[in-house]
Amino acid sequence: MIIKTDKSIFAHYLEDASGMLGANADKVYIPETREEVSSLLKECSEKNIPVTVAAGCTGVTGGCLAYGGVILSTEKFDSIGTIREISETKAVIKVGSGAIVNKIKSYVLQNGWMYAPDPTEKNATIGGNISTDASGGRGFKYGTTRKYINALEIVFTDGSYANIKRGETFASDDGTVVLKTTVGEKILRLPKYILPNIKNAAAYYNYKNADLIDIFIGHEGTLGVIISAELTLIRPFEMLFGGIIFFDKKEKSWDFVKKVRTLSEQNKKSAALGINAMSVEYFDRNALNLIKPYYPVIPENADAGILFEQDCTKETYDVLMEKWIDIIEKYGINTDDVWFASDAKQQEEFRIFRHKIPECVNEIVKKNKIPKVGTDVAVPHDKLHEMIYFCEQKFNENKLFNLTFGHIGESHLHANIIAATREEYERCKSLYLDIARKAVSLGGTVTAEHGIGKVKHHFLEAMLGKEGIEEMRKFKLSLDPSNILGQNNMFKK
Repeated sequence: MIIKTDKSIFAHYLEDASGMLGANADKVYIPETREEVSSLLKECSEKNIPVTVAAGCTGVTGGCLAYGGVILSTEKFDSIGTIREISETKAVIKVGSGAIVNKIKSYVLQNGWMYAPDPTEKNATIGGNISTDASGGRGFKYGTTRKYINALEIVFTDGSYANIKRGETFASDDGTVVLKTTVGEKILRLPKYILPNIKNAAAYYNYKNADLIDIFIGHEGTLGVIISAELTLIRPFEMLFGGIIFFDKKEKSWDFVKKVRTLSEQNKKSAALGINAMSVEYFDRNALNLIKPYYPVIPENADAGILFEQDCTKETYDVLMEKWIDIIEKYGINTDDVWFASDAKQQEEFRIFRHKIPECVNEIVKKNKIPKVGTDVAVPHDKLHEMIYFCEQKFNENKLFNLTFGHIGESHLHANIIAATREEYERCKSLYLDIARKAVSLGGTVTAEHGIGKVKHHFLEAMLGKEGIEEMRKFKLSLDPSNILGQNNMFKK
């Protein structure tokens, strides 16, 4: 095991994309075997030494940042195994939790398969993705990380470990589930709070008759240390095309998305040849105006933009493109004004376009030297309009610079509220709490993909109440009695 004690050498473990300051640790441990992880956790548990799991340090909520104790880095668990074919359309591969997502995706693609989740941060580790149930721009069709996790190997703070396979162990109707480890069985009782039946990355998974493996996806490093995972792979798409459509009224873009969503759901179920979007992304007027100097193709009257992508084959390309053109024209859009992309180079331009907005936001944030406030709420589809109108009203009342973009196909948008002064920053944070509470009141979630980490405790409490937080704390202690793992992730110690 590698042990780092010089803080000047391990300073990079004390930073992520959250902007949180003051992280500190006594040591960084870099184990290379399951036995080393087991021994370290057992010793730290006996000595009551806090342990924070880290690797890529790419998160945005401070979950990998230590505030005391030691850091356990999974970076040496970076193996990428051999692909095992299950059927013509499905395969699995075992990878270490420290393997970089982009390397996994590249390797399996070179061998004729695809790991479907497409999170924005490609340099994240798969363990980090599992711990937050990451999704990304193509979640509209492919879903979140959870859907592609077939097995997990997890080490617990008593030194035991378990190999958990999907489909083998389920919670009973009353929320009781049996976890078999190398030192015996643990009887777990899931929290009783009710989570929304939408895209959600908040709190411990406790849906009725939950598969045991799902309980450890999205746990934010608080229940055990994931050291390997078996991922489900699918066949890659042959071709991909897409477009960016500009609307003179945002409400028209919302109606367009509703139609695309309906058609996609119908065609997915029937396997019919028709519109079946892979991604449906939204950009409001302020977001488009921010990047218009770089993209004069954006019309002056653009009130909103929708980016869509669909996979196809060479044989179906023309038919599907015609179907998209037909629906676009029905919304009064001149297709000459639509920015279409049909090859790899054009698709890369789309990616750059999509990332230009947060890039410009970060430039403003660096100039102002004040962190941005970025929401991560999602709501049921029929509540999306109300959620957007509420946010706009609050932004206008507070006269705060803002822009909104994100995964509108899943009714999951990111509103960025950017402060120019410290006083504005405090108002931004207060406003975010108002937005989170509104989302909850509409049956939504306070975080749909980034997790809670150390920066959104009060949002989770707004969603679950104090009683729900206590249920989470009690559940954590059933697996980590010394309460050393991921302290202050999701809820205060």
